[in-house]
Amino acid sequence: MSSAIRRLLLALLLVVLTPASALADWKRAESEHFVVYSDGSERSLREYTAKLERFDALLTSRMGGARAEVRRLPVYLVGDGRALRTAVPGLPAGIAGYYSASDADVFAILVRGESDDILLHEYSHHVMARAGDVRYPGWFREGFAEYFATATVTERGEASFGLPSAARLYALQRTSWLPMDAVLRADGSLDIGSETGRGMYYAQSWALTHWLLADTSRIQNLSAYVAAVNGGRDPVEAWQAVFAMTPEQLTAALRSHLRGRLSYTKLNMPPIDPAITVTTLSPAADVVLLPAVNARLWDPAAIDGPALLATMRAAAGRFPDDPLALVALGRAEMRWGDPLAAETALTRALEREADNVEGLVLMADMARERGVDAQDEAERTRQWDLAQAFLRRALEADPTDNRIYSAQNRFRRTARY
Repeated sequence: MSSAIRRLLLALLLVVLTPASALADWKRAESEHFVVYSDGSERSLREYTAKLERFDALLTSRMGGARAEVRRLPVYLVGDGRALRTAVPGLPAGIAGYYSASDADVFAILVRGESDDILLHEYSHHVMARAGDVRYPGWFREGFAEYFATATVTERGEASFGLPSAARLYALQRTSWLPMDAVLRADGSLDIGSETGRGMYYAQSWALTHWLLADTSRIQNLSAYVAAVNGGRDPVEAWQAVFAMTPEQLTAALRSHLRGRLSYTKLNMPPIDPAITVTTLSPAADVVLLPAVNARLWDPAAIDGPALLATMRAAAGRFPDDPLALVALGRAEMRWGDPLAAETALTRALEREADNVEGLVLMADMARERGVDAQDEAERTRQWDLAQAFLRRALEADPTDNRIYSAQNRFRRTARY
């Protein structure tokens, strides 16, 4: 039996033969800044969403400046590592959360109940990403996230942050350190081979960030360092030039810092009692919600296109009037199947949910591509006008959605009147 046939049969078995009693009860919680999906209890979902809102208030207060109007962050809470890897295949062992920002989607996904630290760590990445166009070194992205991952914010607004994770501190005291030049040069934890090495990368990144943020002059030097690295200078050379320290001297400074009294910050904020609305998703969510996340990724190593297409086709056959299944099928057909079938599925979805932003953006992309391929100028103009009409509808539905602006940029790059 060929691998393609095996993939198709597996997808059909997952969709068609799943007994109704085994379906998860997916819910969606909507708050001011988040849309959180979970197949766990409503109580747990509300608690996670409220925790995120309180944490968002803390980080926003620390980052300073007015908040830009941005799309509410989608967060997926899953039951275990297997579900996590349905959405993001290929994650190394020991990873229980993931954050991604691309033209196709921005989202966080976490194993529910593993640790609040993971939830707050991943959201810290999102806040850093939305803060501006500066690309921070991998160690600072992870160190910043670890620095705030142990934050606490009560309903009364009592907050603290900067405390070390007990597990990270133990590792720093008992486990061999990575060379600091490797830490400075790595773009992220996935550049480190072993699970133990990745754990030390997080721990040393936290230690380096904590050491930097404990001194105002070092904070100022950090800005110069980031500018040098963004300008193309080698991270280790930039460190030695800005901080006048070799990697070995930096290691000694961090060890000395850890032996001292580690400071943290406490503050009082206004009480936070977020409004949260919870709805139950359609049964199609159990079949397509996580594979649809996978279908939006662009890393070929993390996608089995034919299997995803088979899953979405079978799901749409089972739920022919469900916009969630139809939009998921539309994307899969666009990427790996039949463009005409994609248009049919998306048209059907928009007849049932006219303000579905993802469906509108996909239809705009299809019209743009047809315009590029058109040989007749009148047809080209017609398709590009159609693409712009879909984008206008999407903007009316949700002017904060970054996916619309990414689609507009794609249109400007390729469409020429």
